Amino acid sequence: MNPLNALNQSPMLAGSAKAATTGPPVIVGITGASGTILAMSLIKALLMANRAVAMVATEKALPVILQEEGLKITGASKTEKRDAVLGYLKQRLDLPDTTPETLLTLYGNHELDAAISSGTCLTQGMVIMPCSMGTLGRISAGIGDNLVARAADVTLKEARKLVLVPREAPLNAIHLENMLKLARLGVVIIPPMLTFYLPDYLTLQGQIDVTVGKVLDQLQIEHTLYKRWGETAS
Repeated sequence: MNPLNALNQSPMLAGSAKAATTGPPVIVGITGASGTILAMSLIKALLMANRAVAMVATEKALPVILQEEGLKITGASKTEKRDAVLGYLKQRLDLPDTTPETLLTLYGNHELDAAISSGTCLTQGMVIMPCSMGTLGRISAGIGDNLVARAADVTLKEARKLVLVPREAPLNAIHLENMLKLARLGVVIIPPMLTFYLPDYLTLQGQIDVTVGKVLDQLQIEHTLYKRWGETAS
C-alpha cells in the first residue's frame, strides 16, 4: 500500500480547504533527501488550515518526488508546472476544483529573482522538509546560490521562523556541527524522530503526524494531529 494513501486519514486534515487564506504564506522547501511524504503531509495541513503555501523544490528533489510520489513536475512554462502540482494536490488532498491558484505558488529553484528571495516579501516563515545535508551545509555557510538556500538565508536575516527537518542517518561530525551552528542562530531543527507514547505510534501516519504537528507548533498554527501529553483521549 502506498503510504501516501494514508494522508487523507489524519483527523485534522479531513474536509475541504477554505477559499480565503489567512496571513502571509509559509515557504515549504523540498530537497533531494528521502521523505517527500513529510512535505506533502505538511502542505496538506497548511492548506487545510487555510494557509497559503509557497513551494520550491531543488533539482535533486524532482526525481525523488517522482519516485516516491509518482508526481512528474513538467510543463513548458512555470504556470503549467504550477498547475500540474496544484492538480496533483487537489487529487491527492481532496482539495476542491475551486481552490484559488494563489493558495499554492510554485517556484523553480533557479529563480533567484522570485519574491521569496527578498526580505520585502512577508512570510510566516520557512520549513525545509525534508532537508538534505547539502542544503543544511549551504545554509550554515551562508551560501544562497539557489532559491531554497537564498529563501532560508532571507528568513534568517529577517528574524523569521526557520524550521529544518533533516533526513539523514547516521550523522557525521560535519552534519552535527552545522546543526549546532544553525540552532545557535535560532533555527529550529526537527528530525523526524519515532515517537512511542501516542496511541497510534504503530502506524506510519501516526509517526508522520507527530513530525508535521511539531512543525505546525513552531509556526503557531493550531492542529489536532495527535493528542498532546495530558489530554484525555476522545
